[in-house]
Amino acid sequence: MATDLLSRLRRLAPNPPQERRVVPPIVRRARARRRRRLTATLTLLVAVPVVTAVSTYAKDVDRGVHVLGVDLGGHSRGEAVRLLRDTLRERVTAAVPVRVGASAATVDPGAVGLVLDVEGTVARAVAATPGPFAWLHGGISVEPVVRADATRLYEALMAHLGTQGDAPVLPAVRFDRQRPLAVYPVSGRGIDRREVAAVMEAGWLREGTVEFPVVDLVPRSTKADVDRLVAELATPAVAAPLVVVTPRGEVTVPATAIAAALKLESDADGLVQPSLDTDALRKAVPAFGKMEVAATDATFTVEQGRPVVRPQVDGQQADLAGATPAILAALRTSATPRRVDVGLTAKPAAVSATRLGGLGVKEQLSSFTTKFVAGQPRVVNIRTMAEALRGAVVLPEQTFSLNGHVGQRTHAKGYVDAPGIEDGKIKNSPGGGVSQVATTLFNAVFYAGLQDVEHRPHTYWFDRYPSVIEATVVYPSLDLRFRNDSPTGVLIDTATTDTSITVTLYGTKRYDIALEYGPRTKTVQPTTTYLREPDCNPTDGLPGFAQEAFRVFKQDGKEIRRERFAWRYDPEPRFICGTAPTAPAG
Repeated sequence: MATDLLSRLRRLAPNPPQERRVVPPIVRRARARRRRRLTATLTLLVAVPVVTAVSTYAKDVDRGVHVLGVDLGGHSRGEAVRLLRDTLRERVTAAVPVRVGASAATVDPGAVGLVLDVEGTVARAVAATPGPFAWLHGGISVEPVVRADATRLYEALMAHLGTQGDAPVLPAVRFDRQRPLAVYPVSGRGIDRREVAAVMEAGWLREGTVEFPVVDLVPRSTKADVDRLVAELATPAVAAPLVVVTPRGEVTVPATAIAAALKLESDADGLVQPSLDTDALRKAVPAFGKMEVAATDATFTVEQGRPVVRPQVDGQQADLAGATPAILAALRTSATPRRVDVGLTAKPAAVSATRLGGLGVKEQLSSFTTKFVAGQPRVVNIRTMAEALRGAVVLPEQTFSLNGHVGQRTHAKGYVDAPGIEDGKIKNSPGGGVSQVATTLFNAVFYAGLQDVEHRPHTYWFDRYPSVIEATVVYPSLDLRFRNDSPTGVLIDTATTDTSITVTLYGTKRYDIALEYGPRTKTVQPTTTYLREPDCNPTDGLPGFAQEAFRVFKQDGKEIRRERFAWRYDPEPRFICGTAPTAPAG
């Protein structure tokens, strides 16, 4: 009790007086500054998370996020894409200053496949999360998403390397018939092809020049590696034949074929990786063709006037590619007999029905027929070329060449000697008369509304052809070429009779075409010329003249444009085989 009473009395007693401390003014001002800073800090600790939360839910990109100096903070994804694209529009197409070793140059971004992935860059910006105080210090910078075509870029840079470079000797093992020849590596100097894309992607769109240093280029395979390949693979590989065992029978591969197919060449980094050229192996061993089934491509046929797709038939072949590891392992031993089991695999056709069916070849575009006299040698040539032309497919934007498709006219291909124009005279040569095929095709192209790329009318006009709208071909100097400027494919079909050839084109029709002629002008009558030549072909002569023709394009009955063609024909002389009669003495 006494203790509790004493405690209460002590609490009720007044505090003893304390000495008053005098604070200097400079200290009071310092304390006031600290209090203000503490107040601001506490305010930010409460306010900043609220602002950040609002911006995160209202906009996609947080405040303080920059890309290549462009502030994307506070923008939606779509706004950020537009802002970045608009701001950098000129920079992404401008020539890029580069330095290849000591050589200064520029690179065209489009030529090397250098692109800024704007959408990918903005996605990276959206994912960025700057801290609550990062924007007070300028924010954060997000790296752009940039891509470059390493191969094209390397080739462009190599053009500026000049004498600074010294190409390395890449190691290899080659064969002189059946004798292995070692090619040993030698280091060089140049730019590292493995690094050029990364260097460009990291340096593009920044300030300054993108530097590509010249470095030592050391092939990865060494002299010891080459010697080991010679001893362990190349030499035993050609020491004996190899028997390939398939479900369809056995094929013996001689050492000469092994030497032709075994490839011991370096990659771009100088690393020798043994491989097998299966195409070379099949070419060197015809027996593979006898046990394999060739594939048949899908084709177009015309039935009742409409194009129909005939489906492809896949073939079957020895799976040499799949068996390459086993074959290479067998070639490392010289023990005989060397046998490798090789299975069969499907050999897909190069052209599928799906591909042809998607070309839009569904209706007739045009058809044109020209006539000829039956039984002449030139008729053989017309039919031969028409058969070679039948079934050709011209893809969208592809340019078709008649000479390129049918090739040189030779006796081996079935062409015979027949009259044709040569040096202004009618001479016999293989393929004479095939200009009738060219003229018929050109007219079909004309009425299909396809783009004329190259054609030349005859020197003389022949009345079996429409004037001006006709063409001659001479291999290889004169060609007939046209471009399929439509969005769908074009099928060429041909048909011949004893007295005519018809060319029909199929695709998706775009235009109705009309032909309008201007008057014939500048008519010149033929002269008479006597020829004393063993292969002389007499002619009756035809007048020469000049004329215009117009291709009129129509859609829905309305003319949308027209195209002018013009030609001046020389008069065809009246050739007489023999000697000119002597005028009687006067």
